[in-house]
Amino acid sequence: MTVTDLFQQLEAQYAMQLPFVAYKKPQENNVNVIFQNDAQLHEVTTFEESGFIFAPFEKGKKRVLIPGKPLEAIFNSDDNFSADFTEKTTDFKPDLAILEEEKQKHIALVIKAIAEIKSSTLQKVVLSRKQITDNSKDPLLLFKALVIAYPDAFTYIFYHPRIGLWLGATPETLLRVNGLRFKTMALAGTQTFHENQEILWGNKEIEEQQLVVDDIIKNLEALPIKKLIVSERETIQAGNVLHLQTVISGVLLTGNEQLKHIITALHPTPAVCGLPRDTAATFIRQNESYDREFYTGFLGELNLEKENYRSRNRRNTENLAYKSIKKSTNLYVNLRCMQYVEKQVHIYVGGGITRDSVPEKEWEETVAKAQTMLRVLSKS
Repeated sequence: MTVTDLFQQLEAQYAMQLPFVAYKKPQENNVNVIFQNDAQLHEVTTFEESGFIFAPFEKGKKRVLIPGKPLEAIFNSDDNFSADFTEKTTDFKPDLAILEEEKQKHIALVIKAIAEIKSSTLQKVVLSRKQITDNSKDPLLLFKALVIAYPDAFTYIFYHPRIGLWLGATPETLLRVNGLRFKTMALAGTQTFHENQEILWGNKEIEEQQLVVDDIIKNLEALPIKKLIVSERETIQAGNVLHLQTVISGVLLTGNEQLKHIITALHPTPAVCGLPRDTAATFIRQNESYDREFYTGFLGELNLEKENYRSRNRRNTENLAYKSIKKSTNLYVNLRCMQYVEKQVHIYVGGGITRDSVPEKEWEETVAKAQTMLRVLSKS
């Protein structure tokens, strides 16, 4: 299937108000799409289901599934794919009066969180905000723009008439499982990327990221897994910001029945909620003043069958190659995302707060993260 054919089908599906998801994995050329031929709302309950999962931030709320196996199209083989996408160097400028009001509100919330951290058992809390801007662009065009602008991110567009339309370009993997092998990451700490400038991290960012690493390891060690490996901390780039990342991998002792337990152990990570998780979640629920919905939830491929080819004998690969089928799960944290609501776009951004946080800098961090989505909206 060509990309042109794929997007024509997406346009028809959206016009009929039928569910679909289209997505591209980091550093891959394939755009994947799953169409649903009715408007039924499928839920994930056992994590033995197969398809594309779209899960909210709060536990206990409905985890939506678009069932089926994805179709694929290679976007770089289509000369027309980027014809309607032109680079612009200017940043999108939101309404400054509204932005100033949002700034004061967010700073006040950060100050309250710092005070709570200093006087309670709360160590870290991730605070977010929603920035609303007018926009009448075709959401499928915005998805194309995301795919082109952020090739190293997981980019997607998700639509269900009972859920709404969401798009995003997230840098963070929640969980990858291939057979019994799994991999996750601890992603935290943020600074703006400046070309040709030395990257230096402060104690606040390093300690914040280490809190995430320690919590993930503690939760994973409580599960029946083996060969837990923790990588060295490294710096990665996501759009115009930098993060600290540690990769954690291991091997499950059993199959699908463990998937639900490991996802429960990981979500929500301290990178999107805080520590202790229950305490941080309570603070968020009582103070953020809006429903995150699917922002900082997770999404991706769930239990899709993948073919694996191996050779029984390396000296004779011609006749002794054989095929095995394993179930594969690839889940991402829903960061750097926006919700498309009629002629408005709701952009979601946040950051981790610790006792060493500086409220003004925390606001600036959310502004830098919002640019990931705003820059796409500024292109045509």
